[in-house]
Amino acid sequence: MEEYRIYRDILCIDLKSFYASVECVLRGLDPFKTPLVVADESRGGGSIILAVTPFLKKQGIPGRLRLFELPKVKNLIIAKPRMNEYLKFSSEIIGIYLNYVSKEDLHIYSVDEAFLDVTHYLSYYKKSAKELAQTILSDVLAKTKIPATCGIGDNLLLSKLALDLESKKVKSQIAEWRTRDIAEKIWPIKPLSKMWGIGSRMERRLNMLGLYSGYDLAHANIKTLKREFGIIGEELFYHANGIDMSIIHEKHIHAKPVMKSVGLGQTLFEDYTGPMIIQVLLEMADEVAEKLRFVRKEAKTIHLTIGYSKETGGGFSRQVTLDYATNHPKTILKACLELFDSFYEDMPIRSVSIRATKLEAYKPFEQLNLFDQVAIKQKDQAFYETLDQIKRRFGKTSVARLSSYFEHGTMLKRADLVGGHHG
Repeated sequence: MEEYRIYRDILCIDLKSFYASVECVLRGLDPFKTPLVVADESRGGGSIILAVTPFLKKQGIPGRLRLFELPKVKNLIIAKPRMNEYLKFSSEIIGIYLNYVSKEDLHIYSVDEAFLDVTHYLSYYKKSAKELAQTILSDVLAKTKIPATCGIGDNLLLSKLALDLESKKVKSQIAEWRTRDIAEKIWPIKPLSKMWGIGSRMERRLNMLGLYSGYDLAHANIKTLKREFGIIGEELFYHANGIDMSIIHEKHIHAKPVMKSVGLGQTLFEDYTGPMIIQVLLEMADEVAEKLRFVRKEAKTIHLTIGYSKETGGGFSRQVTLDYATNHPKTILKACLELFDSFYEDMPIRSVSIRATKLEAYKPFEQLNLFDQVAIKQKDQAFYETLDQIKRRFGKTSVARLSSYFEHGTMLKRADLVGGHHG
């Protein structure tokens, strides 16, 4: 298995309780001494808490829960999300990283997490990987007052596991996992959902194969894993053995991935009933169709995912393949309504997603069946293209359906959000 190993010096840096820390910095407060959560209180008790300060985490309060689940905390501050501010801080911190490595050796994983390949920089700085990590973390703290943690490894996987599973538990906030540590660090991992890339559903499927720990996965039959999970099963086997052949600078030279789907999802501001959700589906079908037109694509398959409220649990995710590819909102809506009528169980709804897949290049002169009216189709096409031009010039709320102003519409409420939250 040695031939598959790549030995580098990778840092995986996470900005600690990022949103909550930014809110504390903006208020001149210490995130390690301040009881603050980031959530939109105006959305009600069901609003998701996006972040809590390290102070609250130390008291056992998890980073993700809903407002009504939050225990009573003295002098609690509930900060409304300000995504534009978080993006400004993130951009500044990326600039700090680029003072130490070139952009080819930096991979931005998320707004608060990044990988740095420092393999060829250690001799230049005359530092070990751990010393350089400490220098970068100290620089970030000095310039932005945002605390950070770091995992170090021979590859991206080991650095990420070191970050997630150890860095936050040690005084230095820096953990180092090398290939020599695999038996000691990775194999005891249990449950498997603690491992990067394994969710609860995947964990249950692995358990059904008798695999419960990192050791079990590392010593499983790779052919069985590949048969059960495809290429992901093979990847899980190698990950359990600490093998990850990704190289950061190669991520910048790969060809742009082929677009496979276009979609839209949202968590609703409150629980919706079946009749209420029709308005939301109408708006979302419009938006998905607009996205398809923008990328000059049509979709053959429409997916609808409905999530019930947390109190009820469950939901459904179903798809339908159309007779021909389309980017027409009426066709997309019709497909969604048929799926909804077939699988909805009369439960309170809290999330909804529409995704269009099996994309094809847009054909302005598509083959019409005997029942299509050519003049109407051409008129519709011209109408939607005109709407698209108006929205691009004057903003996406410059034109809206009258029904979007009704009580249960969400499009106008979402229009000024950044990443689902107020900017």
